[in-house]
Amino acid sequence: MRNRITLFFLALIVIFTLGITWAVASTVIITGESLVVSFAWIGGFAFLFFNVAYLFFTAIFSILVKKRVLSEAYFESFPKTALIYPIRNEKHGIFERIDYSFSGNKLPNLDLWILSDSDLEFAAFETQLIERLRHEYGPRIHYRRREDPVERKQGNIGEFLTAHPEYTFIYVCDADGMVPKGVILKLIKKAEHPRNQDIAIFQCFVKIAHAATWYSRFEKIGTDFSQRFGFTTLQAIFGRSISFGHHHLARTALISRIDLPKGLLSHDNWDTVLLDRMGYRVAFCPDVCAFDEAPSNYLEARARARRWSQGTLQGWLLVFMPNISLASRFLVFYGIYLYLADLVFFFWAILALLAHSALMGELIHFKIDSIWLGLFTNSILRTILIFTLVITFFHKIVIVRTLKDLKEYAYEVCFSTLVTLNNFFYGPLDILTLPLRKLAWRPMSKNPFQQISFGSAFGNLWAGTIFGILGLYFCLEQTPYFVWQASPVLTSLILSIPAVYLTAKSIPHGLKAWF
Repeated sequence: MRNRITLFFLALIVIFTLGITWAVASTVIITGESLVVSFAWIGGFAFLFFNVAYLFFTAIFSILVKKRVLSEAYFESFPKTALIYPIRNEKHGIFERIDYSFSGNKLPNLDLWILSDSDLEFAAFETQLIERLRHEYGPRIHYRRREDPVERKQGNIGEFLTAHPEYTFIYVCDADGMVPKGVILKLIKKAEHPRNQDIAIFQCFVKIAHAATWYSRFEKIGTDFSQRFGFTTLQAIFGRSISFGHHHLARTALISRIDLPKGLLSHDNWDTVLLDRMGYRVAFCPDVCAFDEAPSNYLEARARARRWSQGTLQGWLLVFMPNISLASRFLVFYGIYLYLADLVFFFWAILALLAHSALMGELIHFKIDSIWLGLFTNSILRTILIFTLVITFFHKIVIVRTLKDLKEYAYEVCFSTLVTLNNFFYGPLDILTLPLRKLAWRPMSKNPFQQISFGSAFGNLWAGTIFGILGLYFCLEQTPYFVWQASPVLTSLILSIPAVYLTAKSIPHGLKAWF
């Protein structure tokens, strides 16, 4: 039954995409000189509209499907469990986070392990950290440091599992993670239930702890909405999810059997797919929440996105791996698709502008049958454009339940238009420069109150600003009827330096109640 629902959901997306693409293609007049450009533009449209179709049907299914939570069982003896913190060169707030997590989850048979891959200069600090924790909690605090951080975080966890097979479960926390009181107990109850024995990883709903700046407030809202809209709905449709790599409870007997390839930057997708091949799944638990920190500014968020794109695209072969479920295959594919869509959208938009410019001539011809906003247009294209804009900006409106939700939704839409449309330029740039970057695990900043200087914003964003100014000049001179379509992206790029600098500042105390 679950496989049929999955197939039906994905088939709707593909069929709808093909149907709309056919409708768009029917409006294009193909000539000898426009053949190549027209087909390239139509192909780019089909690739990009796939995401619009996905968002549309996810919104519909989020209303229709029943979102059940996993059952829980009571048990007499506590299974041996490890709360682990893999860290590398971390100082800011690490004691407070670990103290918060362990103090609220001191179950019988639960130990805390800090797995360090830090440089030697951090050894003294980590020794003091362990002493403080042991003074508070005694011998249940353990520390393991590797001088040679082979295979990064997943290598450290793998070595731990080999050295300590006595643990039945592990709960994995990143250095910025905080586990609220009772979370681990609730997950163990789910893991012990007879109906959940095919679940290897119980993934928490991850919330943002300290949204101190204007930018991190946007991240907090976006993180919450994306899980409520996407992951919760897909769990209901597929009966499974994808691992986040942290804030999850895992069965050690199963994840210790995962044989990861060497040189991976990110293990999340690999864990999901390889467990699927073994006959087990990852389950998203929307009723169990944990906390992370959000980047305080766009520059830090972009650095994280670069690393994530590198790790995600590295796993492209997983899409073609045999003997895995259609759901897992799609989840891996969609993560890769989103990064490639940034690249395709950039070149597709440039192609569309050039193909209607005075410089290149009219290289894409459309059938004209109406006038809209004073411009000659095609009624089919107009309808599809309006539909696309409505779905793009308002697909998550289906999860809005309160005035607070509505206010936060408006904040996200406005903020993403002002700041994150910079990704139109920087997303493709970061992907295209992937071959030039060394595959490395660089710890991200865990300080939610971090500020940036105007010089730092200028040094990182000047290229996009110049691109935006040149783009505006080109549109005004060559394609004046496309200025209004391009204006949101161009405005975001031109104003990127002051916008990124100002949104990295803390929200004034008097305004926090409003935002």
